[in-house]
Amino acid sequence: MSKVSAISLGCPKNLVDTEIMLGTLRDGGYEFTFNPEEADVLIINTCAFLEKARKESMEIIAENIGKYEKLIVAGCLVQLHGERLLEEFPEIDHLIGVGKIEEVFQAIVDEKEVCLGERLHQHAYSRIISTLPHTAYVKIADGCNNCCSYCLIPALRGKYQSMAMENIIEEVESLVDIGVKEINLIAQDITLYGFDTHGRLILPELLKRLANIKDNLWIRLMYTHPAHVTDDLIKIMATTPNICHYLDLPIQHIDDSILHAMNRRISSGQIKGLISRLRQAMPDIALRTSLIVGFPGEGADEFKTLLDFVRETRFDHLGAFPYSKESGTPAFNFSNHVDEKVKEERHHRIMELQKKVSFKKKKEKIGRILDVIVEGYIEQGMIGRSQYEAPEIDGVIYLEGNGVKIGEIVPVEIIAATEYDLVGRVHKS
Repeated sequence: MSKVSAISLGCPKNLVDTEIMLGTLRDGGYEFTFNPEEADVLIINTCAFLEKARKESMEIIAENIGKYEKLIVAGCLVQLHGERLLEEFPEIDHLIGVGKIEEVFQAIVDEKEVCLGERLHQHAYSRIISTLPHTAYVKIADGCNNCCSYCLIPALRGKYQSMAMENIIEEVESLVDIGVKEINLIAQDITLYGFDTHGRLILPELLKRLANIKDNLWIRLMYTHPAHVTDDLIKIMATTPNICHYLDLPIQHIDDSILHAMNRRISSGQIKGLISRLRQAMPDIALRTSLIVGFPGEGADEFKTLLDFVRETRFDHLGAFPYSKESGTPAFNFSNHVDEKVKEERHHRIMELQKKVSFKKKKEKIGRILDVIVEGYIEQGMIGRSQYEAPEIDGVIYLEGNGVKIGEIVPVEIIAATEYDLVGRVHKS
């Protein structure tokens, strides 16, 4: 029987799609291997969010031409360029768009070269979990209605479509049954969940049901939009023990003129008020944000406003990115673009400031005892995370000693800090 493997590029949302395709092929009789070199069939799930990502996707495709019985290219680059990919790479056997990932097996059986569409998979499906066995991403929606002026996602993924709540519950229950202890909820905007199906925001209702599945299940909220974080959501986060006091809150900027140009539909005052309410309800909450520097129209004054805000707000985790001019977005046609060297210099200044902020925030945790999930072993101990660190993107906690199983949650006393990481030892009461 042929073996299948995958290369998943881009974000965790893409990773979930990859896992669904692998599970679908496994159910169809294919064997699965994590090692692409052992495979007969390779899936490359592409990213097309930025030009840099599109270039990487094209390079990975080129590197794998002629190596496999079948080469399947899927994802956002397929949705963006469609059959034009076949003109450049006629050796590709199948193209699978973002809305047809669960039809990958049937496409192979029918020898269908191109399979495009925008339908969201709404039924229960099989997945091969490719993350560490104790953590998993759960996608609760696809597409986006926010239409930020710099972003291609609505063109790539279509309009916002919420997954049926019962299907999400069923998926999380099945993940818990196989030993998953941390659920990371993802979408382009998880806080808009239910608006398309119910006419209102129902993420708090979903969280209540998820929290009842298992008492000690960690539930983490990723990819929120500050305009859609409601007081009801804050309340459920603050009062439900197994919802992590952690929020991924991409604000992108804080200057009102830039926020308006970005079409973020929120003001600086509203963002600041939201952060204040979050910290009032959960004094220990860890806030992660993402910023875009060098957006068209960002002058020295607008950048200083952003820099001052980062210094004063003291985010626990922060990622900043120089603005990327993307064809097909409204911002592409703006006239007041910022010089590339200026963008890079501003990016450097933001990240240097955040390094200092992060170090101070980390040092404040020294002496605290945190529940830590052990993720692996290193030469002189173990490595793990608490509820305040998301997988893959945030810092980690280095643990002295060994003897704790991977996936086990143990109390840890924090004894030291670096700019982005913590050091601790297992606390014995």
